[in-house]
Amino acid sequence: MSARVYRLGLIALMAGLFPVAATAEPLLHDPFARPFQIGSTPSADANTPRHPKLIAVIVDGEKSLVNLNGTIIGIGEEKDGYRLIKVWDRKAIFKKRKKWVVLEMSSLKPGNQRGSQ
Repeated sequence: MSARVYRLGLIALMAGLFPVAATAEPLLHDPFARPFQIGSTPSADANTPRHPKLIAVIVDGEKSLVNLNGTIIGIGEEKDGYRLIKVWDRKAIFKKRKKWVVLEMSSLKPGNQRGSQ
């Protein structure tokens, strides 16, 4: 008899007849949130402006081009609100809203420089 009562109780539980979820405690954190890196604070990361990455430049006066996060843009063109103004060797000037932004290419690691074998 007890096995039958156990099965009926299990079936009722699986069918949702018992309000088990209503008695559960709420979660204290979002289980899907990304963990922050050790040594960083979420408030500092939130206040830091995130600029796109300048990957490559081609300096050719008014025909200069840059690779901004994988997208090639020319002088006067815009990507994600950044309008390209001027290009120099390894850096470029953009205008976003009413602010000027200078982006520089990241330096190459030793051994990966141009011309080294």
